[in-house]
Amino acid sequence: MSARVFGILRVGAGDVALDARDLQEVVSLERLPPPLPRAPAWSRGTLSLRGQPLPLVDLAGLLQLDPDTPAAPTLDARDDVHVDEVHVDEAHLVEAQSRTHSQGRPQASFVAVVAHRGARFGLCVTQIVDVIEVRPDQRHAVSHGDGSTLALTPSLIDHPSLAHPAYLLDLDALFALEEMVAVTPSPELAGRQASDVPTLTSDATPTRLTARHWLIVESGGQALALDTAIVGEVANCSQIEPPPIELDAYLGNVTLRGARLPLFDPGELIGGAPQRVRPGYMVVLDGPEGRLALALEHVTALSADGTLAPAGPGQPQAVAGLVAGPSGRDALALDHRVLLSALNLSALARLHARLGGTQAGSAAERQPRRRFALVHFVCAGDYTTLLDQLYAVDAAPVDYLRSGGDPRFVGVWRRHGRSVALVDLRRLLGRDVSRPPRHVLIADSGQGLIGFLTDEVQRIDYVEAAEKSLVVRWRGDIDPEAPAIERAKRLVALGVGARHQVMAMICLQGLAADLALSSAALSTADDAAEPA
Repeated sequence: MSARVFGILRVGAGDVALDARDLQEVVSLERLPPPLPRAPAWSRGTLSLRGQPLPLVDLAGLLQLDPDTPAAPTLDARDDVHVDEVHVDEAHLVEAQSRTHSQGRPQASFVAVVAHRGARFGLCVTQIVDVIEVRPDQRHAVSHGDGSTLALTPSLIDHPSLAHPAYLLDLDALFALEEMVAVTPSPELAGRQASDVPTLTSDATPTRLTARHWLIVESGGQALALDTAIVGEVANCSQIEPPPIELDAYLGNVTLRGARLPLFDPGELIGGAPQRVRPGYMVVLDGPEGRLALALEHVTALSADGTLAPAGPGQPQAVAGLVAGPSGRDALALDHRVLLSALNLSALARLHARLGGTQAGSAAERQPRRRFALVHFVCAGDYTTLLDQLYAVDAAPVDYLRSGGDPRFVGVWRRHGRSVALVDLRRLLGRDVSRPPRHVLIADSGQGLIGFLTDEVQRIDYVEAAEKSLVVRWRGDIDPEAPAIERAKRLVALGVGARHQVMAMICLQGLAADLALSSAALSTADDAAEPA
């Protein structure tokens, strides 16, 4: 028997385990609805959740897990137990738990929405503790003195991440209760709640902040820098589902290719003001517990090298420092290690990864996938290059040392202490060069840095697609005597179905290496002085 995933719920004075496949979401509970007529004490009425009725079960009353004396909740200080992972408003929780209903038991603060046998109901719980993977040897049968098993809790789970064992709730036995009430959702809702294949968490999440490149984005008017190693994808932010529970900076859930991801406001996460406009973009982070998304107003499509400057006093712990952005504007570099270790982010990412992963989809979607980072730029025409081939992207310099000699090189620029030989890419392409360039794409030729001046960079796309969907349809002029720019051209196709796209691509790293071999400009660049 293989390991299974369980959600651990705090119920009264004890913990109860529930198969994660049956747990849909957790919602906050302000007050209990009116009770059902002639219902048992543990049946707590029916809640209206997004237009659908949801019968409630007082799990603490049913299992007789109420504490003798209601006590305010406390946080377990052990690092390996996440007892407060799905909410941050502790004062609200204390207030909610201090309220008592007519029978004297402490009122639950949350409702765990459960789907079983095609029907839905809610379990009143104090809080969600964790989502854990349990091996068969960590489950133990619980029986009466005569050897018969307990009907509702036939076994318990003893797991190293739990402060004490949790009792496994048998939903079939719960359904067998004579007074049990559940609601069958409408066909439309049932279709939306079909079970999915779990998302695999990333084992490649960097553990040290050693960014080679930063993705510069904007949130709430503040420029932020994200380590590209943790960025899984940049996508348009479509419809946002209302958040099932109220948390700081938690905007709700978004769906990306069948996967539901929690969406956060990055500015509010680091203590800034909440976003006032609807986000147009989102950046997906591949965290150690699962994927989550950050809402963005704008992606500046500029990445800088990994040079960090001190952020100054008063900055939150998640701000690692400052990164020079376009035109010298500083961006706050976010430390993903601190950001993703926050209890709310890690808990929600883990829940979505285990409970609401990507759908199986078509055969093409089940193929091995890869993240493609693409830089779209204008050079008197639309072109694309791979971000992995670039050393940095920056605003085009105005002050640099003009040079003669090789007509393909226009000068030498000192950037962050390194010399960059500049090439006007538009001139290589035989295009109009009358307009001043706005951006420069910098590649490492192996013999030095070469910067390609362009009209402007439009955006950086992180596209997750099947590996085999990348097809090179034309590989440029294969004649060794052809100009270097003609040999660097490609026509590529990426993605399938509605996400299929064809792009004109220029391999700038190969072009830089080709130019370096045929020019002495780089040796001049190495000795160049600061611009006058």
